[in-house]
Amino acid sequence: MRFFALLAFVAACAASPIASEAALKPYVKPKSSDSRGPCPLLNTLANHGYLLVHTFSPHNGRNISVQDIGDAIFDATNWHTDFGILPATFAFQGLGLSSIKLSDLNNPKGGEHPASLTRKDASSGDSNTIDATRVAQLLADSKTDYLTVESLAKTRNRLDTTSSPLPTAREISIGQGEGALLMLLMRDTYVRSSNISTIRAPKDRTKVWLLEERFPTAQGWQPAKETVQLSDTAPISTAIVDSQAVQRGTS
Repeated sequence: MRFFALLAFVAACAASPIASEAALKPYVKPKSSDSRGPCPLLNTLANHGYLLVHTFSPHNGRNISVQDIGDAIFDATNWHTDFGILPATFAFQGLGLSSIKLSDLNNPKGGEHPASLTRKDASSGDSNTIDATRVAQLLADSKTDYLTVESLAKTRNRLDTTSSPLPTAREISIGQGEGALLMLLMRDTYVRSSNISTIRAPKDRTKVWLLEERFPTAQGWQPAKETVQLSDTAPISTAIVDSQAVQRGTS
């Protein structure tokens, strides 16, 4: 989930493009020859054929440019293209590459870090493989049918104190942004003027997304009706940080 988490550090916000009204592209299970990496969102975009749509191989996860990522995120989710372009620019520069295959992101220079919600810690050397146990723990941290700000805070506190190696302060901030982006993508309803503490992500759709890396349309997921902006993540990240402090008794 590393690349996905880098979005939390992007503060700029550009004007909204016109949202695509095309139907969501179908899911196709990746072949053994396809490249997949540590980020469930990028893997999902590849599995639905949104990366490299101008080629005959939109599912293979290879030869991907910065612009491809921005366009894919917007076309599939109606999130602003900067959600892809800005963090991709940082990751590509860190890797020293002008195009990547998704597995290239399994590298600290591409955003690799411990305490992921869905992958084993960096010490394992394998962050491209989904860790079903971590996903199960994430879901179990909520005792209801929904993930909430409070349950994500509980998850983050647990991972931040048990991962190996322990995350740095910067990596802890990345993890908090990672949780906010998960909530923003998987939310059941979200209105900017609403109380952020009430935002919730149904477990059934979150589980499908994280374990199968497909958009959980059968569980009610849809692209955002209003173009999501980078600034929409900040209040959720702040709410997770505040809830973590309360749960630790340090607020």
